Amino acid sequence: MTEKDIKKSLSLKSHKNSGAKQSKPSAGSKNVTIQVRRKKIIKPDSLAKEDIASPVNEVPETNKEKIISPVKEKIKIKEKTPSAKLQNAITEQPLSKKKTKIDKDEKMDNFDNKELHLKEPKAKKNINKTETQSDVDLMTKHQFEKPTEPIKKDIEIPESISVSELAQKISMKSSELIKVMMNIGVMATINQTLDQDTAMLIVDELGHTATSVKDDSDEEMSLPVDAVNSDDLEPRAPIVTIMGHVDHGKTSLLDYIRKTKVVNSEAGGITQHIGAYRVATDKGNITFLDTPGHAAFSAMRARGAQVTDIVILVVSADDGVMPQTEEAIEHAQAAGVPIIVAVNKIDKENADPEKVQTELGQKNVIPEEWGGDTIFIKISALTGEGIDQLLEAISLQSEILELKASSKGSAIGSVVESSLDKGRGPMATVLIQSGTLNKKDYVLVGKEFGRVRAMYDEFNKEIIKAGPGCPVVITGLSGTPNVADQLLATTDEKKVKDIASLRESKQKEIEMQAKQKTFSLDSFNLNDTPKKKIINLLIKSDVQGSVEAINSTLRNITNDDVGLEIVYSGVGGITESDVNLAASSNSKIIGFNVRADSKAKKLIETNQQDLYYFSIIYELIDHVKQQLSGLLDPDIKEEIIGIAEVKDVYRSSKIGAIAGSIVSEGIIQKDQPIRVLRDNVVIFEGELESLRRFKDDVKEVQSGTECGIGVKDYNDVKPGDQIEVFKRTEIKRTIQ
Repeated sequence: MTEKDIKKSLSLKSHKNSGAKQSKPSAGSKNVTIQVRRKKIIKPDSLAKEDIASPVNEVPETNKEKIISPVKEKIKIKEKTPSAKLQNAITEQPLSKKKTKIDKDEKMDNFDNKELHLKEPKAKKNINKTETQSDVDLMTKHQFEKPTEPIKKDIEIPESISVSELAQKISMKSSELIKVMMNIGVMATINQTLDQDTAMLIVDELGHTATSVKDDSDEEMSLPVDAVNSDDLEPRAPIVTIMGHVDHGKTSLLDYIRKTKVVNSEAGGITQHIGAYRVATDKGNITFLDTPGHAAFSAMRARGAQVTDIVILVVSADDGVMPQTEEAIEHAQAAGVPIIVAVNKIDKENADPEKVQTELGQKNVIPEEWGGDTIFIKISALTGEGIDQLLEAISLQSEILELKASSKGSAIGSVVESSLDKGRGPMATVLIQSGTLNKKDYVLVGKEFGRVRAMYDEFNKEIIKAGPGCPVVITGLSGTPNVADQLLATTDEKKVKDIASLRESKQKEIEMQAKQKTFSLDSFNLNDTPKKKIINLLIKSDVQGSVEAINSTLRNITNDDVGLEIVYSGVGGITESDVNLAASSNSKIIGFNVRADSKAKKLIETNQQDLYYFSIIYELIDHVKQQLSGLLDPDIKEEIIGIAEVKDVYRSSKIGAIAGSIVSEGIIQKDQPIRVLRDNVVIFEGELESLRRFKDDVKEVQSGTECGIGVKDYNDVKPGDQIEVFKRTEIKRTIQ
């Protein structure tokens, strides 16, 4: 572009109208419009800003060069350099866009025209580069880095949790969690609920730390417990639990103390449930708990140790320490309860009290005379010898323990037994631990509730109140509570019902989870193996403690081929609804110290269902074991009874190959299965078609005798082969 052209481009013409009139206008004259043209001069600064200049007066000729020269340079800058707006945009753009603008500036620096390298734009560009580099460093510093090791978490697992909730707790996709569960043999869907043990196993498998937590939502609605004032504490009667092996004289000892014949009322001479009795002695009142000695009642003995102050361990002097004796020691030591050993039956000729002391010493029960802290008393429950010394030892031990409780306030107790009476309804034997239980009090017992309709002592006499250390039987509950449930008394009927309803709903949820089968890889018949044979049982008993003991014992019977399923267990007689449930589930009905009513009997006869009555626990267990043993397939035992060596082979048109053989071992019998061996390798297994001595058919050939053997459906017998005859024997299997 020439200088002349630039001048032309800078000279912008504007029009201005001016009106003029004739001095003497004539008729019909018109106005004349005159246009006056003036030049507009654009200042260089306005070009740099890319704005339209305002009109100015015409510039003198001498100053034109001064104006044009900077304009030329500005035009060059406009052609090759960014405008001021672009520079401002660079500094005002966010970090993500700055890099694009900087790249454009860097490309401009690569031009060869030196006139384009202006100082001012360069300075701005350097500042932008410095700011941008700082921002990039900041971005790099805060950039996410992938952890090199998996993050371990502490996961709290409630009593039940769904697969989706568990996946959320461990920050894992549900599909990935299900894959992990399949690898360890747990098959469950995303909405299926897992029990606490299974969930903790899965969490541990994933490398996290699992912690079990108890669902305490019902505690939000717990009953208020009266604060105990130390000034209100009074000495209370000791709670003594009698433990020991079966038939070592526990009930006989208590019978002598109570001056009654309790032992005569027990089936088979064995205590089948916990008995609670309060006995007045010269040394004061003592509350006794009599626990069963049979192995099935270990759980009940454990409850006795948890609520007791002193344990009397009865050991027969002529029998010594037995399995249930050892279990009683373990329960007492675990509960931290002092033990008094009563060595019974010292009046027998073969009694050996020293042997009992030696055996108990090996179990860390050291007599006082040996330097230990355990009192040993030699007694005879039959003659009463040593009974007074035993009561004195109990009183001495209770004084050392300084047993105290407050009789003021609402009662707190523990259930030691429960039953269902046909006339009085649900009944519970409760041991009061603090406070006073009054007749007509509202009580919450586990998930059951009610109002105390009546109270009875151990002699079945009705009473109106019971204090600490006193065992009572109460009626008026909504159902039979579980053994070891806590009793709380209050005057708030509504709150009692609300808490009981909440606990019952939770119990139903737990039962539903138990019924919901958790699939495992073993449940899939991958190898076409036969399914496990199951016997279904419906059990009814007279008391809750016996139900729990029976269920616990039966569930411990395990076998890979057979098993049992307890469809339902409860307290009370066998009703029509029980029979219908047993029929629908194909279950056998077992009654322990209960009987079926008339309607139930007719229905059982119509359906031809199995019904069994028992009064002794181990007879029930033995019966169930026999039932399970009958489902077991017998073991097959093979016994080789004879071996014949093939000397030569003859061909017969009727029979085929006949092996001329000699019996080298045992006897060859025709009716037994055989195997053909070649180089000690079995090549055929089948049976004999013929066995001959010369031309006569025989049933057996003795050792050292020649014979002709025809193998059925096999003609490839060769000289040198061995024909092995064996016998299969079935051995009946039993449940141990």
